[in-house]
Order: sequence, then C-alpha cells, then structure tokens
Amino acid sequence: MSRRCIGGAVCHALAAVLLLALLPARAQAGILFTPHVSEYSQVLRGSYLDTTVVYSSINRTWDQNGNKIPLGYTAVPPGETVDASLLLARYLWVGNLFEDTRLPLLPQHDQFLRVIGTAGRQQASGPLNDLSRNFSQTSGGSGIGDLFLLAGVYGERYHWGPVRGNGLYAVTVKAPIGEYDRNALLNIGTHYWSYIPQIAHHQEWFGKLFIDATAAWQFNTRNDSPAYGGLTPTRPADIYNLEGNLAWKFNEHWFAEAGFSYVRSEQANEYDKITLNFRDQPQPPTTACNQLNIPADQCSLARGFYLAPAPGQYRDRGTSDSLVTFGVNYVYRSSSVVSLRAAVPVAGRGSVIDVPYYVCASQPCSAANAIPGATQTAHLTGVQEAAAISASPYYELRFVFLLFAP
Repeated sequence: MSRRCIGGAVCHALAAVLLLALLPARAQAGILFTPHVSEYSQVLRGSYLDTTVVYSSINRTWDQNGNKIPLGYTAVPPGETVDASLLLARYLWVGNLFEDTRLPLLPQHDQFLRVIGTAGRQQASGPLNDLSRNFSQTSGGSGIGDLFLLAGVYGERYHWGPVRGNGLYAVTVKAPIGEYDRNALLNIGTHYWSYIPQIAHHQEWFGKLFIDATAAWQFNTRNDSPAYGGLTPTRPADIYNLEGNLAWKFNEHWFAEAGFSYVRSEQANEYDKITLNFRDQPQPPTTACNQLNIPADQCSLARGFYLAPAPGQYRDRGTSDSLVTFGVNYVYRSSSVVSLRAAVPVAGRGSVIDVPYYVCASQPCSAANAIPGATQTAHLTGVQEAAAISASPYYELRFVFLLFAP
C-alpha cells in the first residue's frame, strides 16, 4: 500500500481534516463535574439557580501523540480559530422526599435533583469554513444543547475536631436533544445517550481550607448517524473523570481556588461509517502520474483521479485531557455566589485514525476498479465531544442564586 499523496493539495487536504469542535461539546461532560468552592458540601434545603457562561477561542488541539497542533494543519494558514461559547442553566433542589417514611437510609439523608439545560454557539474562521466546503460539509453550531438530569443523595456528615465533611452519590443521564446536523463541522448536540454515575467528597479544615473532589464514569451509547463524513465516532468510548479543587477562605465574602481535572477514555473510539470525500471529482492529476509511476500514455488520457474511502472499522488510540484551573469567588449574604475561573490545558491526546483511500481512473471508485498500488492513506482527526480535545484555555463565569429556603 502506497502512502504517497496525489499532489500537494490533495495530500494536505486529506491529512488536515480536523475538528475544532471541542470545547463546549467536550465540556458538557467535563464542566458538569468541575468542583467549585463547596460544590459537594451539604447545602441548606431549598431551590437554587445556577448560570454558567464558558468561552474559548480555540486555535490548537492535541494530536494522538500529545502534541499541540494548529487547527487545519497545513491545509489552512496558521492562526485560524474557532470561537466557542456555552451557556449552562442549572436548577437544583435539595430536600428529603422520604423524610416521613420507614425506608432504610433515605429518611436520614437529604436528596438532591438537578436539571441542566445547555445552549451554545461555535463559529470557525473563514479558511476553516472553506476547508469544510471542499468536502461538502458545513460549518456552524448554534442552538440548544443536550439536557442533563441528575439525582443523588448526600452521605453521612462528620465532624472530627477541626475537620468536617460529607460525601455525595449521584447518577446523571445526558439526553441527546441538542441541535445536530450530520453535515456540520460544529455541533452543539452529541446525538448519543450517556449515563454517568458519580461519587464526590467535601471537607473543610479549620473553616479556612475547603477541599472538593469527584470521580465519575461516563457510559456512552452508540451514534448510528455520525457527523462530518463519519468523523464523529459511531461507538464513542466510555470515559472516566477525576477532578479536585482546593479553596482558601480569606473572609466571609472572598475565596480563591485552584484545581486539577483529568479525563481519559477507557478504550478506543470506533469509526465504521467513514464517508468523507472531496466534493469536486475527479481531482487533477498534475504530478500524480510521476509519483504513482502511471505510464505516460495513460496519464495523457486521464483528466483526473477519483478517490473514495475504503469501508471498514477504524479505531483511534483513545483520548485524554488534563487541565489546571484557577478562580476567585465572591459570596453575598450566603444567598448569591459569583465566580470567575480560567482552565488551562497541560496535556492531552486527541483522536486520529488512518483511513486508506482508493484511487481510481473512473467512477464509481471502489476496490474493484482502483489503480493497483495507488491506495493513499489519510490521517484523519476525529471531531466533536468524544474525539477533539482542545489545547486552548477556556474561561468560565458562574452565578449561583438561592431562590428560597424553608
């Protein structure tokens, strides 16, 4: 199998198909469990509203070897970006539905219910849009995102000298109701269900040092309608999420915090519906005849070459993402909290698959009429939540408000 490319333009375009989608999509899994100050402490019974805005200007992603690469590789000029914004509107109820029952455990431990709605906007710069159009794909990703439904119970509270704390146990269901276009480079919805059990812990030391930590495992279902020419996985890998946060209380109003987040896929993402191909065919031969050693008399008759991806099941090497976070928080009368946070990627690995493309002198292009020895291998980068890992910082503004308490 030849790995030479047919002409520079064809080689660069195939090698560069890269998504940018990243942040809000990936963040829908990660931000959901990012601890803030006292995120997992047992709070007063009542109803809370929580609004978070996340923004990132993404110009780099992680490749399969943990290197930062620019969006578009060599197919577009360096410096191109995707501006991504995500809004999370969260409602939290804390109380006890079983207080007057004789059930075990639950009457003595408060429960909580949370509903998280998402909306987002992602916009790629011009050359990245043009690259998508070369493959009959579109750019854009604005609208309503997926819906998260979370339920759980607080663990036993304890108080040992200067230390106090509690546990938390929850399960989240992600319902794929978000905007999803099979031809879109950028999508807000993910188009597959996720089920996420989670455990968490909160501690306070001397009333000054606050520690919050969580571990979650995300089970993903199959996506039978992959987007962007099949570069979203049809079988997104399950992932696990480990996060911790330290906060220091300066006074009744001001807190500073720092945290760490580690997300890793448990296995490889799988792709079995790759259809990505050039919109305009045939591709001009130019220098291809010399590179493929095609006889001159045949080249003189050929107006160009047709390409088609070889069907099959492809697997990447899995994905990972590590972030450090820094933030400040202001508490007003114990009923409102405003926080500002920055998250900086420190390591990661994105999804890349090697896909062979048949090279043919006529249509339909397939294994049956492919030019012998002319098959090309394209290094394609997976896209969206399960596959594209941003290497650019993001910024988060959060506001929490207590509606009422009994």
